[in-house]
Amino acid sequence: MKYHQLVILLFISISMISCDKETKLTAITYDQMMEMVEKNQITIPSDVTYYSLDGKKLSKEQRKSLSNDLPFADWMINSDSVLVKVQLQDSDKVRIAQKSTPLLRNGARDINCDNLGGLLQNIYLRDQDSRADNLNVASIDEANLTAVEQILGKCGMPAPESVGKLGYSAIWLVIQHASADKRKKYFPMIKKGMEDGLFEKQDVALMEDRMLMDDGLPQLYGSQVMMNTDGTYELYELQDPENVDARRKEMGMGSLAGYLSFFNIDFNVPQKE
Repeated sequence: MKYHQLVILLFISISMISCDKETKLTAITYDQMMEMVEKNQITIPSDVTYYSLDGKKLSKEQRKSLSNDLPFADWMINSDSVLVKVQLQDSDKVRIAQKSTPLLRNGARDINCDNLGGLLQNIYLRDQDSRADNLNVASIDEANLTAVEQILGKCGMPAPESVGKLGYSAIWLVIQHASADKRKKYFPMIKKGMEDGLFEKQDVALMEDRMLMDDGLPQLYGSQVMMNTDGTYELYELQDPENVDARRKEMGMGSLAGYLSFFNIDFNVPQKE
């Protein structure tokens, strides 16, 4: 065999090997990559290549300018868990798709009771962003509820040092958006958390009013309004309206008349001193 033929065969062989390695790359998410980093399960070489949406190689300067898009990229690893390349993706599409993925792939086993801040922040963002993006809210609420129930079942009410203020907001939001039986189930835990300074009083008032409305009973704080067929609003039935502002004040809420003005509802009941 002539020399130039041998060189060509070697080039083809090397190319086939390279392509074979390329096809064996597995795309993982940013969160999965960070989890592998924490567990020392991934190798990240210094020469990892980053690619733009259209497949062009990015310079270091370009990477810095696009750093906010990295959490939405595909992080490509080989069979030895070595990071080979990072392919940027459309952040808006990925952000929406991520909301439909399970929060806890292995259930309660993925929960670290001493470090819940990141998980609960994710739950909070899913709850709020799903409404802003007009997604299938019901399915996302159900996934969030499953995760919160697993957290409360395994850890009880999380300690402040493992959660932070946003974490408690996430727990409250998920339960507030759950079914009536779930609100009733977890309300004692939420109320105890309020007494311990974990939850805002006004949030607990909103949940209590919602529960009373669930049971067809008059509300206490006037937080619940109903939309009429013509698009106007009216106040749901209120017990002891002459003392509502006093009750609202105890829960850190302003006057009911001021609150209802946002719904163009007049509330003119004189309040007792």
